[in-house]
Amino acid sequence: MNNARMLVALSLMVLAGPSHAADCLGKNARYAMEGADGFDLVFVQRQNPLAWSDLDAVLTTPRRKFKFTLTASNGYAFNYLVLENPGPHAPETTAGDDSSFRLYPFDKNMRPAELPQGEQPAPALLFIPDFGSYLWYGSETREFIPVDTWRLKECT
Repeated sequence: MNNARMLVALSLMVLAGPSHAADCLGKNARYAMEGADGFDLVFVQRQNPLAWSDLDAVLTTPRRKFKFTLTASNGYAFNYLVLENPGPHAPETTAGDDSSFRLYPFDKNMRPAELPQGEQPAPALLFIPDFGSYLWYGSETREFIPVDTWRLKECT
């Protein structure tokens, strides 16, 4: 997805998350996406925190479960979800690392938020544009998920 299309997509997704977003800590956050029944994204406390975040993310689909670490690049930093054990059918990308996905966290007003942390308020919205292509091309079992935002649905 080119940058102009991504900006248009983000500007169209200004629906705010639930009002309790500021009260929900990252380690208790659960996200859902409209039009993606059976898909669930949660943050879980990591036993051995990494430099960038003390959380992992778990994506559950109707057929599979994926675990990701949260990290950021050095320099002009982007946030990433890095897939643990991507498997033999992971597609190659021209971006270099075929098992990392850019993560764009936002607050309820669509302002960029920090990389999620266990003891900090959870972002109200998450945008991970490359999940769909990975789930479609990443294995022999294709799964469809829209290119849309994940919205904070509940706090466990």
